[in-house]
Amino acid sequence: MDKRIIILFALVISITAAAQETIFPTQFKAPAEFNTGNVHISVLSRSERQMTTNFLFEKGSRNSWHYHPNATQVLMVLSGEAYYQEEGKPKQLLRKGDVVTTAPNVRHWNGATPWSDAECMTVSDIAPGEQHAVQLRQVTDEEFSTPITYDNMIVRIAEIEVYPQYLKEYLEYANEVDRLSVEREPGVVCLFPMQSAEDSTKIRILEIYASEEAYQNHLKTDHFQKYKQGTLHMVKDLKLPSMKPLDPETMKQIFKKQR
Repeated sequence: MDKRIIILFALVISITAAAQETIFPTQFKAPAEFNTGNVHISVLSRSERQMTTNFLFEKGSRNSWHYHPNATQVLMVLSGEAYYQEEGKPKQLLRKGDVVTTAPNVRHWNGATPWSDAECMTVSDIAPGEQHAVQLRQVTDEEFSTPITYDNMIVRIAEIEVYPQYLKEYLEYANEVDRLSVEREPGVVCLFPMQSAEDSTKIRILEIYASEEAYQNHLKTDHFQKYKQGTLHMVKDLKLPSMKPLDPETMKQIFKKQR
């Protein structure tokens, strides 16, 4: 078979596979002039005042810096993990279910992480007499690879002692809330439960939250409330000592070792 035909056939399969992974079938591939990597687009609806668009960002892909003239945009992550950044602010990691509202005229970009595809839906207002978006420059590799750091992190080690007769059941609750919190909450950087080798009823949980706001939001989640209410009678003693990092700059280096 002609080599060119083989390449074309492989390309068609790749595009088709990508389209099948999305909730809404993709209509076309975004132009390379304003995008880096493979970005697939489907315009779901459009009027003079609003446009709804579905994006599939393949791993490592992103759109360019841009803004919406005098108009607001809402971004919703439908699957995978995505990046979002506004000019002058740190890059954010978003996961399925996260929603971001971009104010009018704010320069920003978004795309997939290096390790995950991301499907996103945007609902963009269109101001009368204005275009939907003004494209600026492409996002550089340096900007894309800048690690996510958290300057206002809450870091502590929760000290818990459990009644022996409830130990097995408590560990099931602890492992579940750890897994769900890390999976579903971008602001929960780490929840890592550990068990003392000398006394199995003594549990220590390394907790790292991106900010006080992230911690307060965590306390309101269904999975945390299930853990809290379900283990009240199991816990003999609980201490949540406030901790102060001695070397915040080294702490930031830890997160530069992300995938």
